[in-house]
Amino acid sequence: MLTTDNAVANSGTFALGSRTVHRMGYGAMQLAGPHVFGPPEDREGAMAVLREAVALGIDHIDTSDFYGPHHTNRVIREALSPFPDRLTIVTKLGARRDDAGAWLPAMEPDELVDAVESNCDNLGIERVEIANLRLMFGEGDSGPAPGDVRPLLDPLVELKERGRIGALGISNALPEQVETARSMTEIACV
Repeated sequence: MLTTDNAVANSGTFALGSRTVHRMGYGAMQLAGPHVFGPPEDREGAMAVLREAVALGIDHIDTSDFYGPHHTNRVIREALSPFPDRLTIVTKLGARRDDAGAWLPAMEPDELVDAVESNCDNLGIERVEIANLRLMFGEGDSGPAPGDVRPLLDPLVELKERGRIGALGISNALPEQVETARSMTEIACV
């Protein structure tokens, strides 16, 4: 019989940057309040879910400081810090929330650098192991759209070279954007 704990082990593994993780991870988006905005309605319950996921063998968590905003990363920090060595935190950059909860692009170089710093501060970490650049060139969150990724990746590649980011990923991207990104740096995940 397949159980949750052996489902993680049976999911297989893959390389994610310099780490090897199970294919089954935990997406932390829904830990924030309704519509991924504000604090969780049940903070203790959210922390219990995180602790149970890690206890069952989950070894990577997908998060972002724009979930909440900030609330999800703070819950992760409170529930799991100090993080087990085997746990890989993957975070997204490239968006922000306004006061009404709308999803807005945040892709200026200074916004991307600030997002790395904010993720580190709210998670209580010195470096983002995997940073995924979420492209938001289209209207709202309509999916991939044309746009130049080079000026977006430049500051992130610099942070990677300084050790503040372990590896870079890209999401919501067109094939030519992925190709351009791969010409600039190693891309750990798409």
